[in-house]
Amino acid sequence: MATATPFPTPVATPVPKIQAVTGKQSIIVVTAEEPIGVASHGVSGGIMNFGHYDTMADPLTWQSGDDLRIVPTSASVGWEQLALDKWRFHLRRGVKFHNGEPWNAQAALPSLAILSSSLSQSVSYQYTGSFTSQAVDAYTLDITCASPCPVFPNTTMFVNFTAPKFMATATEETQARQNMSFGPYKQVKWTPGISFTMEAYQDYVPAGDHYEMQKGVVRDITWVWRGEPQVMVAMVRTGEADIAWDVGVDSLKVLKPDQTKSGGSAEIWGLAIDSIFHPETSKQKVRQAMVHAVNCQEMIDSLYSGKSICRGNIIWPGVIGATARNTAPWKYDPNLSRQLLKEADYNFNTVLRMYSRGTRIPKNVEVLEALQSYLQEVGIKVDLRVVQRQEWLDRRNCRAGTAVDDLLKERGRKVDASRATLEEMQAAMAAAKAKGSASCPTAEMIDDAPSNETLDFGRQVISWMNCARIRSTFCDPSPGGVQEKMAPALAAAGAERQRLLEEIADHFHDQALWIGLFDLPVIYAVNPKLVWEPRFDRRVRINAMSFNK
Repeated sequence: MATATPFPTPVATPVPKIQAVTGKQSIIVVTAEEPIGVASHGVSGGIMNFGHYDTMADPLTWQSGDDLRIVPTSASVGWEQLALDKWRFHLRRGVKFHNGEPWNAQAALPSLAILSSSLSQSVSYQYTGSFTSQAVDAYTLDITCASPCPVFPNTTMFVNFTAPKFMATATEETQARQNMSFGPYKQVKWTPGISFTMEAYQDYVPAGDHYEMQKGVVRDITWVWRGEPQVMVAMVRTGEADIAWDVGVDSLKVLKPDQTKSGGSAEIWGLAIDSIFHPETSKQKVRQAMVHAVNCQEMIDSLYSGKSICRGNIIWPGVIGATARNTAPWKYDPNLSRQLLKEADYNFNTVLRMYSRGTRIPKNVEVLEALQSYLQEVGIKVDLRVVQRQEWLDRRNCRAGTAVDDLLKERGRKVDASRATLEEMQAAMAAAKAKGSASCPTAEMIDDAPSNETLDFGRQVISWMNCARIRSTFCDPSPGGVQEKMAPALAAAGAERQRLLEEIADHFHDQALWIGLFDLPVIYAVNPKLVWEPRFDRRVRINAMSFNK
């Protein structure tokens, strides 16, 4: 059976193989925020989501943390391409969900039906786009993409599964608060506001000898939440926690060298600018004025000790579709900003709303306050609002795809938003613009950190430039526009894929669709006895950890 070839990637750091024994049976992990749900295909975003996805749920495929290959998991044993838009996956036998339900092709279908919808809040749709699924036999699954998908197995690293009978019988609230998959650890207890505990799943089926797909040798996991990095660091220093997740560069000043580990996040933090609903931010020159008003390097130097890189896009050089030009940071030029605002006939009485969940990155609020100050210096009034994560999600997920779905419902069309015609998308955008920001509770600016584990701009196109996607602040359904260019670009491979995705990435940059700011490195505070090396992204598998005696 053929397997997908991973994209060219940076040289990965070698990692130790999991030890057969461990000097410590329990681990305490502290993160900045508590999850709002732990379902395998529930809401996306937030540090804790990676914790429960990667600790309790094995996806369909996995990107190896050492050499970045795409490898099988407890869900799969291999795959093959049957057509330009069709892949066959061969599933692993003998696997059981945490509640004892058997894993097979039929058991996969309910989860896949949710994950393939453009309205899904799961992180996986951003990578795969829409598809349909069919059980060929008990352990053979065919997936047909909405358009040709030459790299599909590279994108299924967030396609997780929930036990189908549990899905059919449990209440919506229970499903949100109970993970029922088949990963190396299973949920024990969630005490809201206090802790979340897991234990090693004894019936977990390893995937060969891959170090991230073995049974956990650490028996118990306790997750706790503290919003302040200083508190998280102190917990590790005093032995109250074994690993603190994303404590910021300032921690390097107070921790010993053997108490820190540095990794990547494959993310760029920034602010998505509404280019659809608002009469001012829908103007290209206004958005260009906004990005020229921000002194990114000053923020990095003053807040992060210079330990990051400014970007003018949500990708970086090395990602397919990226170039030096379309990722170059915007020049800090407040005089140019004022000129562009004048040319755009900007209404200086306007107050733009900037929304954040507040704990996404270290010094999140300080960065936002700096941005507010930069924009106000050129005459753009900004109302900064730091809100609870659910309100942030509600506003982030009320964008282009929501408008398309609303129009389809009004017309009685029972199809996914990704199946809408260009005419329907055009009509949806016209209706949304007519309603303005009142059409849904969105925001003119909202912070986020798009990740790109696949090292391919196609992931960002699906999520942030797609008229069918609920979180997309951009939609161009005009004839020959970005929406029409998406399918050919995502269907291409090799040099042609680079060329087509580069063209769309140029558009993203030139339209100034985001205030693209800087890369997000991740600093972990750790127990010196912890045997583990961080990945190039922020994914963490506790079953790949052990402790020296």
